[in-house]
Amino acid sequence: MKKNLIIMTGCPGSGKSCLAGGICSRFPELELISYDTIKESYFDRYGFDNAVEKTRLNNKSLKEFYRILDGRMEKGKSILIEYPFCRKHADTLKELAEQHGYSMVTVLLTGNMRSLYLRGLRRDDNDQRHPGHLLNRYHRGQPVLKEDWIQAMSFDEYVRMCREKDYDIRLGKTIAVDVTDVSSVDIEKICSEIETAL
Repeated sequence: MKKNLIIMTGCPGSGKSCLAGGICSRFPELELISYDTIKESYFDRYGFDNAVEKTRLNNKSLKEFYRILDGRMEKGKSILIEYPFCRKHADTLKELAEQHGYSMVTVLLTGNMRSLYLRGLRRDDNDQRHPGHLLNRYHRGQPVLKEDWIQAMSFDEYVRMCREKDYDIRLGKTIAVDVTDVSSVDIEKICSEIETAL
């Protein structure tokens, strides 16, 4: 596998990080780049005091993500990226892939929306979830106030957001995977489809 870009996307809570790890285990030459990991490092490094500052930091970390991706492509690495990539990201990803001569496959995680929504709520309640995602004010090591927490999105808001963002970006061949029950997903089948597509 050389000069290939695997894009894993889907609604929040669909299990992208978990499945990305499984695919990378199957293809050890893949380099995993997670936008969330970059964003979390920026949360810790800079912190933010309100939603406007947080948005500014998100935009800064997205630029860093693209810079890192461009650098890895310059070196000809095989790459897997995972995030809820949507229509607003598609053009930049396509431009980078074409500029560096990369083949692309999109792995689109789909499923029952209520199941994905509830999984996302459970993930946000997990102590391993970085608090910067859940707050409008965050500085590493500082106490969190009650008013800093972002109110959980309702199911209807979640569905509306997912439809508006549109994660079906269709870069290269799209492999759709139903993750309603993530424990029943066949990683080997996905990897076989990726190999065939590339």
